[in-house]
Amino acid sequence: MKIGLKIKRFFFRRVVKPSVNKVDQKENAIAEKPGVITANEQSPSRFNIPLSIIESVEQGKEQSLMINKTTNLMRSNIKNIKISLNSISKNTQNPKETIDDIFLQQLKEFCRAQGVANIGFTKLPRNLIFKDKAVLHDNAIVLVMEMDKNSIAKAPHQDTIIMIMETYNNLGITANKVATFLRDHGYSAHASHPLGGLVLYPPLAKNAGLGWFGRHGLLITPKFGSRVRLAAVFTNITNLPFATENPHEWIPEYCATCGNCIKKCPPKAIYEKPIKHENGLLTHIENKKCFPYFASNYGCTICIKVCPFSTVGYEKLKQKIR
Repeated sequence: MKIGLKIKRFFFRRVVKPSVNKVDQKENAIAEKPGVITANEQSPSRFNIPLSIIESVEQGKEQSLMINKTTNLMRSNIKNIKISLNSISKNTQNPKETIDDIFLQQLKEFCRAQGVANIGFTKLPRNLIFKDKAVLHDNAIVLVMEMDKNSIAKAPHQDTIIMIMETYNNLGITANKVATFLRDHGYSAHASHPLGGLVLYPPLAKNAGLGWFGRHGLLITPKFGSRVRLAAVFTNITNLPFATENPHEWIPEYCATCGNCIKKCPPKAIYEKPIKHENGLLTHIENKKCFPYFASNYGCTICIKVCPFSTVGYEKLKQKIR
């Protein structure tokens, strides 16, 4: 085994993995604070993506990752998760609670200037908060960032996993910047990083009117299909323009005629019919099959690559249904 690879594995095992565990503990500690919005008995448990990637390195699957680049990207992602947690203390004691149309437009322009492709607003249902986690507020600003189309087309490929980790990193940095922007203008904010996150993002984004689920359980958006990553910033602002309707509810009609993601999933991890839980949430993917393959095959991403919404386009597919 090459010396460089041994060093990287040592770094992941002795530095990165303990750091991820400490972050997890710090996230859990938020739930002990008074007045926070906590998970409830219907909330799902979170599958720890960072640990699944680390474990793939420990188990000797070195070709699953471009070790040098992903090491730095993982370290940066963890750093920015810590920033999102530590910066909570910077919230003002007496924040403003409402905004006007001028500041709303400034907020949207600020988000777009940071690379956000789309932004939506919704109330956060408690059953979307992961077990043992909590957030400061239940007013959600949902952020959408595009993943590079050319890198997705190569999947599974080393360029794909690097791009995915870069997108996580860029969106995590952006979520923190949005939270800081709100604080600088007198509001309270709590950023939730896209890697792992404190809440279940796809249904939150659906509630914000940004798209609808595909059969792969990922959010399908009008402009980028499922080639997106999601994050959220939770704020005390009470008069955000919360979505009241969703124009994308026709998407399952097309998905029912397609099934590409199910047919072409290498580990056969996508359920033919999603499992519906008592809390109304759906499970589309068997994580125990998906994530080991994801971690050992360049972040896989086949389900996104073969999704027609990611290639053919939203309007063309809509015309086929309507």
